Amino acid sequence: MQIILLQLTNFRNYQILNIEPSAALNIIVGENAQGKSNLLESIYLLATTKSLRAAKDTDLIRHEMGRCKISAKVVRHVDIDLDMQLLISHSEKKCAIINSVKHSKMADAVGKVNAVLFDSSALEIVRGEPSARRKFLDLEISQTSPRYVHALAAYRKTLEQRNHLLKSIKERKAGMGAMETLAQWNSQLARFGSQLIDGRIRFLQRLSELAGEMNLLLSDRRDRLELKYRPSVSLSDSFDLESIEQSFLEHIGRIQYEETLRGSTLVGPQRDDMTILVNGEDGRFFGSQGQQRTITLSLKFAERQLIEELMGEPPILLLDDVLSDLDDIRSARLYDLISKSGSQTFLSCTSVRSFSGDILQSASVWKVTKGEAALTR
Repeated sequence: MQIILLQLTNFRNYQILNIEPSAALNIIVGENAQGKSNLLESIYLLATTKSLRAAKDTDLIRHEMGRCKISAKVVRHVDIDLDMQLLISHSEKKCAIINSVKHSKMADAVGKVNAVLFDSSALEIVRGEPSARRKFLDLEISQTSPRYVHALAAYRKTLEQRNHLLKSIKERKAGMGAMETLAQWNSQLARFGSQLIDGRIRFLQRLSELAGEMNLLLSDRRDRLELKYRPSVSLSDSFDLESIEQSFLEHIGRIQYEETLRGSTLVGPQRDDMTILVNGEDGRFFGSQGQQRTITLSLKFAERQLIEELMGEPPILLLDDVLSDLDDIRSARLYDLISKSGSQTFLSCTSVRSFSGDILQSASVWKVTKGEAALTR
């Protein structure tokens, strides 16, 4: 998968951008606050339709402009090529145009482009709150599974309706038949929630294997990495989708009275977590920031490999300020991974001094200054 043309219009600090990236390594260089991260963010938006940095979509629109547009021509090796646009407006609903067909449902656009992003927020997967790890799982699984996207949307809608009913029961505002209605929401919550739990567990099983191998490589075989899913619903060691759904329903039944007292749903994927273990210790409290960065890079390169396994071609790799806190050995191994990955790569940095002549000779170098990008090499 390769972007052969990227165009931005009134996106963040870019008024107009038109670049034709290299199929291999693209180094995005410039001082801080010039727009390097914004460029990488635009590509991740094409893949997921979501920003990891903006509180709301309209924050992505250039100051005093009415709308912004991200456009890309994408060559895919296992499917038809894409001409894709993402439009965000102050006055209209966000939409995507894919090969001239307009889509108002973002679920239709998720996963058309596959991308893996490492930026400063990625470190929160290791050291942050459970919500950061849940977001990581939901975004990355959604890129490879339309079924998961559907289940996630249905679960969120069901959860919202169920919480509204529980709050009404708590405040004694619910009418006759509230408990019968609650039972119906319980059934739907368990149905869609079990699909999410099953998808997350299966994704993590393979990701853990790949990330473990990657972390051994990056840490000079010092650190053993393992990922484990921590559901809020009790599961047996041997589980399937049906048994997860049954366990979910039984758990809701046991705590339903407490939920009516609190007015909210107390179990489910929205309360689950994953544990990141390094040599048997919780990764949140493990080592230096450089070691945590290594763990996160291992997760991201494992994710890259897993998406390639599932989709049949490598995703685009987005590395934002990835060299910070890495020593020379880890940096050298990182360059080796990039060169062997087969992924079109966008790597941002403030200087090219740390790159060897061989790397610079084979890469395209883009100088970003105040929302403008120029090819310098």
